Amino acid sequence: MLKLLHRVLAVFLLSFLMVFPASGDHLVDRVVAVVNNDVITLSELEKAGREFFERIKVQAPAAEVDKALENAREEVLSSLVDKLIVEQQAEKLSITVTEQEIDTALDQILARNNATIEDFKKELAAMKISEQEYRENLRDQIVQSKLISYEVRSRIVIIEENIRAYYEKEYTQEKGENGYRILQMGFTWRNTVTLEEAGFDTKEEAREKAEEIRARVLDGESFAELAKAYSNLPSAADGGDIGLFKKDEMAADMKDVILAMQPGAISPIVEIDNAFQLFKLLSVREGDVVVKAPYEAVREEIRDVLYRQKMEEHYKTWIKSLREEAYIKILL
Repeated sequence: MLKLLHRVLAVFLLSFLMVFPASGDHLVDRVVAVVNNDVITLSELEKAGREFFERIKVQAPAAEVDKALENAREEVLSSLVDKLIVEQQAEKLSITVTEQEIDTALDQILARNNATIEDFKKELAAMKISEQEYRENLRDQIVQSKLISYEVRSRIVIIEENIRAYYEKEYTQEKGENGYRILQMGFTWRNTVTLEEAGFDTKEEAREKAEEIRARVLDGESFAELAKAYSNLPSAADGGDIGLFKKDEMAADMKDVILAMQPGAISPIVEIDNAFQLFKLLSVREGDVVVKAPYEAVREEIRDVLYRQKMEEHYKTWIKSLREEAYIKILL
């Protein structure tokens, strides 16, 4: 009862502060959500969604801007509530991050992007983000990663039977949509992209990285995991999975490479769209005939797909349970 009373009083006081001005001409920052004993302010919401909101203002039709911004603010606020709940849970479990861990994570980001600390600082300045603010965001990400590992990842087990079942379903069907199932990775260079998009300083460096990663794939490392870690293309987030392509959907350079491959094979390095790219062909479907990659050639990619699916399912369930246990008051 006392706990409930405390929350009611907190909401009342916050509402009071939202309406009445402080001394001087400035209004006290408005609270848009209460999450247990913490709050989210309007300024925090606007800061978190700044780029998203600006894109809407520029791209949405004039008559739809207000509604689009309202929906966007609700979406961003929901993600901030989830983030705050995760932070609170991490605090309960005494999960912390040291400055050394942040330094190590930053070094890894710079190395993966082939960038110097000077490049990094220039990019932050261009984005109007302070180095301390970036480090705090990085700290939040590391805390969340530790907590998710503790609460979610440890519960995920991908058994051989499930990998085999996925293979039988996706790679041995006698009928299905025609096309070529492809994994992709690519390495761009700095004169074609910004630092944020992880380009290499020179074309030669991009080529060297492509050759290094291709050699690691040929030595047996997972194409999908290497794509996630090193590829500069948007498909990296999905482990290089660009789905099913029909012949007439492929660009000419890509088609020449893919049509010359057998399922399970790794392509040579090719220069396409200002990037050195390589591909793994998972399967080919032509009419009622399926040419499939050998099981061992795609086993790790299948495991990665199943792991990501399970991870997403467990995370959503976990966040939902935390939300159900939390006191949440939306004041937007």
